Amino acid sequence: MQEHELDALLATSRIIRTFTSYYRAVDERQFDAPRFQRIFAPDGKIVRPGGAEIAGPADIADSHARSFARFEASQHLLTGHDVDLDGATAEVRANLVAIHLWKDRPVTVRMEDRAFTAGGVVTADLRETAKGWRITEVRTRILWRTGYFGDLAQTR
Repeated sequence: MQEHELDALLATSRIIRTFTSYYRAVDERQFDAPRFQRIFAPDGKIVRPGGAEIAGPADIADSHARSFARFEASQHLLTGHDVDLDGATAEVRANLVAIHLWKDRPVTVRMEDRAFTAGGVVTADLRETAKGWRITEVRTRILWRTGYFGDLAQTR
């Protein structure tokens, strides 16, 4: 294997790690600004499925802390990571299944009545910095949803 191929494999691994660390932080409710500064570029943003945008690591972390406070738990399952590396920039595409359990629903009801699941595709742009790879934008395209949606429309 050539040295440039090894460099590309190492970069791809680091890109995927940065990308998945975002979803780990969400599921583990680690919404501290320093963590999000290690994941997002200073100008990084998320584009929610409805088109709303939130920019900057601290604002993204704060928005997620407020939004995910409604849930007892969430789990974001990512698979099929496809990385397109172009020097110091990259795009990642992955399939996503996300499960969200509402806090305010009784545990005695069926799972369909206390949670919702969504499936789709998530893409992210990343940039290599002196401190490592950072996300510049994350976009989620929902293809399907099922379950109890509660106050989902109030997500900001």
